[in-house]
Amino acid sequence: MSVKTRNRPAPAEQIRKRTLAAIHAGANKLGLAEDVYRDLVERVSGEHGTAVRSAAKCDKRQLDAIANELRRLGGMPARAEYAAKKWSGRPKGDLAPQVAKVEALLADAQRPWAYAHSMTKHMFKVARVEWCNADQLQKLIAALEYDAKRRAAKAEGVS
Repeated sequence: MSVKTRNRPAPAEQIRKRTLAAIHAGANKLGLAEDVYRDLVERVSGEHGTAVRSAAKCDKRQLDAIANELRRLGGMPARAEYAAKKWSGRPKGDLAPQVAKVEALLADAQRPWAYAHSMTKHMFKVARVEWCNADQLQKLIAALEYDAKRRAAKAEGVS
């Protein structure tokens, strides 16, 4: 029996590809001409290492700097905007206060709804928060509150 393996890129390579794609999308959103885009890449990469005119030739630090510059110019959403996105599916009735509590805990932790969805999938084998019953939501709230206490204790230890 042979085991088939997938040729997946390493996680660092995946992040690099995503960052490059986001940079290109941000440049397109701003409507930058090719020469203006390459001038921007050269200027920002030169501030953080060897100046190059191609984002593909930049290292991670340079790519992050280019992405930050595009965010500053309005071509990419700010990182905080990802966490602030509203979850569209709201359960009706008695579960609404519990879901509001989950939303408040996520906002306090600056975490996206995807974090809560992955927790429900891990804890209850339920793919989405909106599919949880009242007992499952209560356990999810308890887990998020425990996480908040852990983060607070860790922050006090660091300060």
